[in-house]
Order: sequence, then C-alpha cells, then structure tokens
Amino acid sequence: MKKLFLLLCLGGMLSSLQAQDTLSIQQIQNVSANDLAACIDTSFYLGDTVYTYGVVVQDGGLAQATGGRNLWLQNGTGPFSGIDLYTINVPTPVAGTDVLDLLEGDSVVVRGIIDRFGNETEILPLEITVVDAGKQIQTQTISVGDLNDNLQDNLPATGEQWEGSYVTLTDLTVTAVSFFSGGNRVSFICADAQGNLINISDRFLVQRLPANGGTFVPPNTGDQFDTIRGVVAHSANGCFGANGRGYELYPHKAEDYVAAQGASSPLISNISRNPVTPTAMQDVSVSATIEDNDGTVATATLHYAVGVSNTNFLTVPMTGSGSTYTGTIPNTAFSDGDFVKYYITAEDNDNLTSTSPDINNNFNPLFFAVRDNGTTIFDLQFTPYENGNSGYTGLEVTVEGIVTATADANDLGFVYMQQETGNAWTGISLVQNAQLASLSRGDKISVRGTVEENFGFTRLSDIVTVTTLSTGNPLPAATDADPALFSDYDFATTEPYEGMLVRLVAPNNADIYVVDENADDPSNFAEYRVGSDQFDPMSGCRVLAGRVTGNAFGSLAFSYVNDTSWATNSGVMTVPACQVIVGDTMASLTGIMYYSFGQMKLLPRNNEDAASFSGANCVDGINSIEDELVGTTLKVFPNPTAAALNVQYDFPKVVKAEAIMTDLMGRRVGQQDIFDQNGTIQFQTEQLSAGTYLLNLQVEGVVIARQKVMLIK
Repeated sequence: MKKLFLLLCLGGMLSSLQAQDTLSIQQIQNVSANDLAACIDTSFYLGDTVYTYGVVVQDGGLAQATGGRNLWLQNGTGPFSGIDLYTINVPTPVAGTDVLDLLEGDSVVVRGIIDRFGNETEILPLEITVVDAGKQIQTQTISVGDLNDNLQDNLPATGEQWEGSYVTLTDLTVTAVSFFSGGNRVSFICADAQGNLINISDRFLVQRLPANGGTFVPPNTGDQFDTIRGVVAHSANGCFGANGRGYELYPHKAEDYVAAQGASSPLISNISRNPVTPTAMQDVSVSATIEDNDGTVATATLHYAVGVSNTNFLTVPMTGSGSTYTGTIPNTAFSDGDFVKYYITAEDNDNLTSTSPDINNNFNPLFFAVRDNGTTIFDLQFTPYENGNSGYTGLEVTVEGIVTATADANDLGFVYMQQETGNAWTGISLVQNAQLASLSRGDKISVRGTVEENFGFTRLSDIVTVTTLSTGNPLPAATDADPALFSDYDFATTEPYEGMLVRLVAPNNADIYVVDENADDPSNFAEYRVGSDQFDPMSGCRVLAGRVTGNAFGSLAFSYVNDTSWATNSGVMTVPACQVIVGDTMASLTGIMYYSFGQMKLLPRNNEDAASFSGANCVDGINSIEDELVGTTLKVFPNPTAAALNVQYDFPKVVKAEAIMTDLMGRRVGQQDIFDQNGTIQFQTEQLSAGTYLLNLQVEGVVIARQKVMLIK
C-alpha cells in the first residue's frame, strides 16, 4: 500500500506539473540525427527551467569533485535516458532534499535549469523531491565502438544517445594507464576487440588511489576486463573541434569493474628520482614500487636516453628490496644542460611485462634537465611531449624569477613569475599562499614548492618558502604575438606561452578588435575573443576577465568584460565594468597566457594592459591610474642631502598614496603614507649610508613619479 501511495503521489505530482514544463529526461537529452551529423549536441531546452523525473543512479557524496554533489538520474533504459544532476557551487542551497542525502534507487522529481558544461548537458537542481526509494538501476550493454573510434574521437551519431546513461562495456583490454595530479590520481584507457578506445575516469571515489585516501588498485597495460560499468560522460574532441578525451566512462562502485580471469602483469608505481635536478657531477637514483598480484617480479630494468630526439635507450638493471626497486643513471652519460629521459620495465614469473610510462600508447617518458646552477622555470615548463606534462610533476623544487602579476586587488589577483631571460616556456603560476600576498611586480623571488599539473595547466603549489631577493626590477618584456595564433590550442605553437607575459598585437601595428563577444555562446564563462581580422569571429585569442571561481582565474581589476553582470557575479570587480562589443578596438592587449579546458586564454591584469581601448559602451575608455594623475609633480630638497630630505608633492586630486624610499637594489629604507592632494613630508636620513637612492610616489601599486636622491656624509 505504501508503494502504491507513493506512486499515486508521483503520478498526481507529474499531472499537476504538466502546465509547468514537465519533461522526461529523453525529451531534454534528445538531439536530432541531422544535428548530430553536423556535430551539434546542444539540448533544445538549454537555459530553460523545467521539471523532470528519474531514478538516482549512485549515492550522493561519491563524486571526487564538487564536494560529492554530483550524480546522475536515469529514466528507464535506451537512448537519451540519463542526465547529469550537477551542483556548481558547493554547497548550493537546494529546496527539499539535499543532493548529499540522495541514495541509489531513489525516485525523484527535480525542478532545475538545463545547463551545459563543455559538451555535457546537465540539470542544475533548484528543488528535489523524493517520491519513492529502492528502485533497481538498470544498465544497457553497448560497445566502445558506439562511442568512440580507434583514435578515441567522439562518434556523436551513435554515442550522444548514451551521454549520462549507466551502461556496460564488455571484453576490454587496458592499453594505457595515466597517473596524474602528482601521482595521486589515475585514469586508464581500454580498447575493444576492434581497437576502439575509451577513457575510464576517476570521477567517483571508487577509483581513488591509496595515496589519495582510497583503495583502488590500478590495472596494468595488457590487463583485461570482462565488463566495466559506468555513466557515459562527454569530453568533446574530433569533429567538435576540441581536444578532450571523447566519450568516457565513470564507474562509481567496486562491482562496476569485473576483471577477466588469468595472469596479470607487474604493477609499477611511485616512481621517484634523486636528485630532482642533478648537476653534471651527480648520479641519478631512480626508484619505484613494483609488485605482482598473482606471482613474483622476475626482473626490473631502468631505460634512459640523453637528448630530446635520441631514441637509443640504454639499460640499467634495478635491484629490489621488498617491493622497492632502484637503478642508477650514471653522471658519465650526461653534461650540464642535457635533457635526460627515462622509463621502467618489469617482467614477472609468467613472462608478462609492464612499462611505466606506457610505451604502447603515445609514449611520454619521464625526464629531467641537468643544471649546474639549479632548476629553472624553463625546466619545469618545457616538454617535447603533447600531453604537456612537466617532467617535475609531484616533485619539490626551488626556482627564481621576476613577479609579473600579483595578488593585489588592483592587479590580476593571482601570482605569476617569469625568468629574466628566455622567449618561451619561462613563466609559471604560483598557487595562492599567504607568503605571496605582499609581493609586488618586479620583485625577484626564490620559491620552493611542488610542481602540479592542474588539468593540463602547470603550476607551483604547496609553497614552502618565498624569499625576496630584490625589488623594483624591470619586468621581462612581454612576448608579442598575433591573437590569431591562439585561435585554437596547438601544442607546438601555443603551449610554450603558458604562464608567460604576452602582448597581443596585429601585424603592421594595426589595431586588434573584439571579434566575438561570447566565445562560448549559448553558455557564458566570461570569455570573449580579440583578433587581428575584425570580420572573423573564430580567429583570435580568448580573453577571460571579471570572473573568479575554482577553475576561472580572471582579473577583477580589468574593466573590459563580456557582460556587466560580472561586476558582482563570481567575484566583485574593483573597477567599473564596461561591456565589450564586436568592433571595439585596442592598440594591443597584454596579460598572462593561461590554459584551461583545451584552450589558451589571455588574463589581462588591470586596465593598463588594454592600450588605447575604444568601444561603443565606454567611448572614452576606462582611465588608468596614470591617466587620472597626469600632471602630478614631485620635488625633493635639499638634494644632495646629509641629514633630512623634504618631499613636496602635488596631485590633481586627493589620493591615498605612498612615498617610498629605496636603495638601487629595490630594498625599502623608508615609507610614509599620504592622504591628501598636496603637501610636504620629511624623511630622516642620518642612519642611511652615503649613496644614491630612489624616492617613489606610488598610488594603488603604480609608481606615478620618481626622483633620484643623493646622500652625502
């Protein structure tokens, strides 16, 4: 009776909602054959608020991301029967039942907004009502060839219908195993009998490694599975014009993996080296954990080669102590500045062999640089391999550079540093840390931290120490580039710019144009395009501004945004917001080049980065601090002086400023605050040594005027 009552309630609820856009999951997800043939997979109901209903596929709280607030709903089986129930903000207030309280088999009615993330259709819940429980989750058996081809590219005509559905794949062979996030996470690629490929992702906790708090034992290349079940997700590539992973699978419980019976090859994990960056006089010890689940490890071998293009790998036997095996690359093999690559193989008592990294699928060996003078940013960023991963991922390093963007509210809001010399591969992001908060542009710093790959973006995290070596240094010159270079991501031509200070300029000193107001229409992620061809909306570089989230790091001090709603949405902007439109011009646009979601994007730091902006929505442009304070005067007297220095200032308006006295190395020797328009202050200089000093008037971190001062004793 109870179940009947609940079913009657559900039927009555749905009947009463017919006038309120109640749609089945199939209606929301369905895309016409003609659209799919044209590589269009957008839901007809994108942006609409609707009611829908289905059965919860997995318990709340099992997802790695979004605080566990991500799961899927399914309505029966068959084409277009599943959808992602995704809560962007953590936690997001949702009326009724909290997402984390949902259980597998719960029958629910959801009121939500149809949205899209990448190429994944999803519903953002506004209200969830549980109307029944204990439903049996059904799965549909499909083939990998329905989803992807043998290049792992999407097959939308047959694959899109399974997006969001809980499916079963059979007779799979592991072709590659990929450890990432400092070795704490893993995904692996499987092939069917026809060679079609699919990525098995760690979206859920079931695939979490022991190093990340889980118990998952990753497979080896060559291992076989009778079945793997999971939800189909869409990471676009192929004809969609992106470079994602194709349709991929998200298992969510241990029973989703059914390994084939038979012998398995050795498992190689936890590869490390010492030292991280050797000098030309140091041997390199390489260690790894090697285990065989169904037998013993017979041999382990370290392979190495010196030189980017050298394919002649030499071998060194590794010796074992328990499950730890160690081999040595001798210093006689390399010299200062050499590029050294290496990998490990292991064979077990069944004559089965494993390789790490995998040499059978897009071989990307581990590598390091030999440096007598220490690790450089170039070493952390440079890679000849198209996966873009650093050879120092997960390792603690110390590097030096000049600060090019700061955490200051009138700057990018995030810290970047760049080598003093070098035209490519020389900039890097520093993950927020209290020690970074007081840095200024031009500071030369030494930073110790851990190299991290954050979804393809190389950065320094877990900062241990930050040492300021000098201040007031000139910034590395921004690298000039035509915005057309960044129209699409291309490893060879665009990856070298990651993390670097770049100035977008048109050929022949012509203006650059806003060519597309929203690069992600119909979604809006605060990105627009600027290009040198005003009539080509697809040729140009993406610009991200006004938006700060867990995966968007735009400046809140840059006025030119693609929607004035960003003034208070996803961060509060510190400057007036000006909505760009197609046809707006600039002489140039400077910023930090950033990579995310398969695209390079420019991050302007503040309004000074947009040179000679002209636009219909802000005809006079947005004035920079220098523009607003043109005419400021600064006098210092007596000069030279022995005991005291008078500083006379006159601004065009009342300001909050700093008078800062430094030596020629940029070290501060005196500072006073100013809170008016004009006046005179005095620095006592008796305690300072004789020599040349600089007196700077600084407003909002920008030097407005400067005078040299000579102290005599």
